[in-house]
Amino acid sequence: MISVLCISDIVLDPVVKEIRSISGDDLSVSNIYAEDMISQLLSLNEEDIEGHDIVFLHSDQLFHKKDLEWQNMYFDAVKSVAERIKKKVLVSNAFSNPYKGQPLKSSFGKIPDSFVTYHETLGSLASLANIFFFDFIDVCMRVGFDQCYNYNLGHLYQMPYTKPAIKELAPVFCEQVKFLTGEEKKAIIIDCDNTLWKGIVGEDGIDGIKCDKNADGILHYELQLFLKQKKEEGFLLCLCSKNNEDDVKEVFEMRNLPLKWQDFIVKKVNWEDKITNITNTAKELNIGVDSFIFLDDNPFELNSIKELLSGVTCIHITPEYKDLLKTIDRFVFRRKQILKADIEKTKQYEIEQLRKEEETTHGSLDEFIEKLNINLDIKLNDTADFLRLSQMTAKTNQFNFNKKDYSVDELHDFINTGRVYSLKVTDKYGDYGTVGILMIAIDNSSAIIENYLMSCRALGKKIEYDFYNNVIRQLQEEGIEITEIRFVQSSKNQPAQIFLKSIEYANKD
Repeated sequence: MISVLCISDIVLDPVVKEIRSISGDDLSVSNIYAEDMISQLLSLNEEDIEGHDIVFLHSDQLFHKKDLEWQNMYFDAVKSVAERIKKKVLVSNAFSNPYKGQPLKSSFGKIPDSFVTYHETLGSLASLANIFFFDFIDVCMRVGFDQCYNYNLGHLYQMPYTKPAIKELAPVFCEQVKFLTGEEKKAIIIDCDNTLWKGIVGEDGIDGIKCDKNADGILHYELQLFLKQKKEEGFLLCLCSKNNEDDVKEVFEMRNLPLKWQDFIVKKVNWEDKITNITNTAKELNIGVDSFIFLDDNPFELNSIKELLSGVTCIHITPEYKDLLKTIDRFVFRRKQILKADIEKTKQYEIEQLRKEEETTHGSLDEFIEKLNINLDIKLNDTADFLRLSQMTAKTNQFNFNKKDYSVDELHDFINTGRVYSLKVTDKYGDYGTVGILMIAIDNSSAIIENYLMSCRALGKKIEYDFYNNVIRQLQEEGIEITEIRFVQSSKNQPAQIFLKSIEYANKD
């Protein structure tokens, strides 16, 4: 169960009640009403938030309209909280620029002017790894500002939100909280006919399908633009369509679409059932099916995937443009952070496919590995790479000894008494990036392996053994002996379990 502590200068009881009613046992929410929000935040300590996964801070200055000086003091207090408690902090963006008018010539409008006013301060807040923003303003815009507030009740009882506002706010809050505490999706699998384009290529022909800026094709055109952007943010795009591959390939060759054939890292265009195709796609990418988002127009296909492939997020693509807007606004398509490694994700998988193709040309695995010219770059306490290492602890599932997320601050705390070894790998095909973490807690001459993680794209080439051997050898040379390995078995970390059973091999020179 996810636990959230809400601290607000609005009485959120009706909102919390709605959140509990729609989230069931998945989410526990407790609420503190803070008449003096700044004092409440400055006095907050670790004991106050113990047992909670997220602290939600909601100061509604669209309603209260405190002056600029107060709001800047509030931002300072928020920063102080985030730096002290080291939990995820979700901050409502309901600040304003009260009573301070901009000359009409230079004004962008009330809300944009507020962001301009606080630009520098907000940038400072956003730079903290554990701060995220809740888009309360977007909720208000969906409902309509006049329909969001009951000002009489608000000023009498500090309960200003109307039922329509509460009904809109609660599900968005639940979705974001679950996203922040869950695992990100890694790949998007997309159907073709009536999904990537309107029409059926086998019946309507290449010229008969619609995907353009005209009314008939605009929904599919914008979906493709959206998916192109998701690829640039690190999602892997895959095709899964019951079709003739030559027909589909010809669509991408003959039509000027936002997406190209080569944008898809895996293409399953055949007459196999989609459960088989999605399962095989997961094997090729070496990721779990629960890492997938599946887009299709056919409810039967979606329902069968839901029933038989647990964890796949299935999304129905309908002919309604308003449904598309709701779809692309979902948190499942977002990243908590976008790093260089995410942007290069598709390229790294393309290179990995070249390696797999070469592997089939060699008589043995050892011969293949030797020809790759693999080079390991092992670093100790490389703080400049802690953001990527923190991201890996949240994303890595299959080769992970102990599924525990570490923030950047927690990694810094860990190296006060232990060591974080990280691994970068290159071979003749290119750069894998940062792919491994080995966390060692040290007490004089004895040490505990707190965690060992390896990216799935580095597995299968004995890199995990070479990294481990190098670190263990270095510790032995310093007279430090491994006395314990902390391992938590899960349904996903079978590769790590296999490695653990082979540690005898790993300890050999």
